[in-house]
Amino acid sequence: MSGTDKGSGGLGKVYGVVWKDHSFLARFGVSVGALIVAGGVAFWLLAWPRASLKPSWSALASLQLTGVSSHLVSAEATWSGHRTILVDRSTRLMPTSDIPVDTEVKVAVELRRPSWIAWLAGKTAKLTEQVRTPSAKLLDTVVLAHPGQAVFATFNVPVSEVSIKSESNDPLEKLATPSRQVKVVSQVSNGEAGIVQIAASPLPWETLPLPERLTYFGIKGHSLMAVLTPSITTSPLGVSSPFGITLSEPVVKAFGRQMPVIEPVVQGALIPKGTWSEPTPYSLRFTPSGPDFWPGEQMRLTLPAAVSITTGQGGATNPTRTIDFEGAPGSILRLQQMLASLHYLPLRWRPQTYLSNYSQMSTQLAMMTAPPKGSFTWRYSFPTALSSLWFPGDYTVMTKGAVMAFEQVEGLATVGRSNPLLWPTLVKAVLTDQMDPHPYSWIQVSMQLPERLWLYLNGKVVLTNLANTGIPQAPTAPGTYPIYLRFKFNYMSGFNPNGTYYHDPVYWINYFNGGDAVHGFVRASYGFPQSLGCVELPVAVAAQVYPQVHIGTLVTVMP
Repeated sequence: MSGTDKGSGGLGKVYGVVWKDHSFLARFGVSVGALIVAGGVAFWLLAWPRASLKPSWSALASLQLTGVSSHLVSAEATWSGHRTILVDRSTRLMPTSDIPVDTEVKVAVELRRPSWIAWLAGKTAKLTEQVRTPSAKLLDTVVLAHPGQAVFATFNVPVSEVSIKSESNDPLEKLATPSRQVKVVSQVSNGEAGIVQIAASPLPWETLPLPERLTYFGIKGHSLMAVLTPSITTSPLGVSSPFGITLSEPVVKAFGRQMPVIEPVVQGALIPKGTWSEPTPYSLRFTPSGPDFWPGEQMRLTLPAAVSITTGQGGATNPTRTIDFEGAPGSILRLQQMLASLHYLPLRWRPQTYLSNYSQMSTQLAMMTAPPKGSFTWRYSFPTALSSLWFPGDYTVMTKGAVMAFEQVEGLATVGRSNPLLWPTLVKAVLTDQMDPHPYSWIQVSMQLPERLWLYLNGKVVLTNLANTGIPQAPTAPGTYPIYLRFKFNYMSGFNPNGTYYHDPVYWINYFNGGDAVHGFVRASYGFPQSLGCVELPVAVAAQVYPQVHIGTLVTVMP
């Protein structure tokens, strides 16, 4: 039994050994299989094509491909309705046409996967990324330089392309090496100042942005200088035009907390209303709150401290606290259009096209310098002596008379278009349809014997009578003149050609040329030269003429 047990035990050991060997092989097989699977997985993980799309400073975007690479089929960028193709430059996607700076851009790429994986993951893959193109900002808008030094513009980031526009040139420079500093002026002299418009882009394929203004001063010592933009001393301001002052010192140091003051030179003119702001520590800006600098109006700017106003690259004025300027001249054609529409001229005006916003102040202001197209036609029929005085766009005596008539009706000084209140009052009258209350009157005088006067109202002769003009020693000057002063009764004084003094009563007086007037004066007869330059009528006839005419009525004396 023991032998059998031993035998059994031996067999059992043998079997046990055999069994143990089998388990080892099984485990070995599993391990090998696991390694094979792991290796396969690793291979798949390493070989699996992957792609990433990221923003890039030096390019529009960066495309990174790993694994068994996919093939780039197409790449494009789109922004605000625009599109450009992108090309791959060593993982950098570069645009084939310019893109504006500081612009949100969508980058889209399409990839073709390797054929061995296409059955599982698809033939193509698409990636998108939102990027913003870089931009550069001018750090200093005012640069002070000692005489003989150069002026540099400094940006917050290196720039590759820059445009520097001044009065003399407008070069576009592509920098060989991107730089944060760009030379603006090679050398400045003492008292020199200037303004340049500078625009720069960090990357060469970007469209340049709107330019920024850089003001530079060539300054020695502590003199205070200023640049006016626009140069109001040489360029009159538009009705609602803002303007600025840039100083060579910070505003708070130069002026403290005081602001400049703007006032009209002519007493009684409109005082501009607006606000002062401080766009930069070195500059002030006045923004009108409405139509303030009316055409031809004389204004005065008073500064808190004396400054030297630069006159360009040639130097600066002596220090001053006051600067005189004026509103830009209004269009004579527009002046005539407005006077005709209010019946102060014997013509009617019609615009070429319907003006839908004609009753808005903004439209009226814009038309002062850019009158609308239209046509004039005569409202009445007049002799050539009057009709020949009409020239659209020219400030002839006919237009001057109409302006004076308008001023008289509106209670203004009858000085013609130099009146600072003319344009604001005229615009108000147009917007409220304040028509001329008078018929259009005209006086014609003939010095052909027998001398005669005709009075026209709205193109028709309503009165005619014999008249007297000046004797050869004091003749009446031929020409056309507007009536500028009137009296129902007054005395005329002076010296006769023989040296004797006179002081005569006259009636129903209408002065039209210096001391010459159409008036009533008692004579034994009329129809030939008897006066000292005036046009004389019987007193009763002059009384009929007087209420039919007014300031601005034209008097034409024909030889």
